[in-house]
Amino acid sequence: MRQALAVVTLAAVFAVTAAAASGPLRLIIVVPGTVHRGHTTTVGGVAGGCPVGDTVTLISRAFAHTHDFAGVPAVYTTVHAGHKFKVATRIPATKRPGVYVVTARCGGGNLGVKASIHVIR
Repeated sequence: MRQALAVVTLAAVFAVTAAAASGPLRLIIVVPGTVHRGHTTTVGGVAGGCPVGDTVTLISRAFAHTHDFAGVPAVYTTVHAGHKFKVATRIPATKRPGVYVVTARCGGGNLGVKASIHVIR
């Protein structure tokens, strides 16, 4: 049921965003958006303007310090057909509960969109 709701929500966001966008579609989605510490969440979206095969850098203080971008935890994924990207990441078990912003970069520039992860105990 949760996945079906996420797909419907994602489809609605794509439709509204595509209709309103004057440039390439850029979007970040976090599923689930609320995650327990120590559990996994998936961050995906569309990196319009980034070529297929390019790397998307997702940046958030919610992530583990496995990789960093400018001193902030980051995870990497690849742009696939349709400019889509997706990666699963585990939120550290020691992460403080709270709401964390996720931003993205590709090709040396900021995508200009953001999403949130709500970390709970």
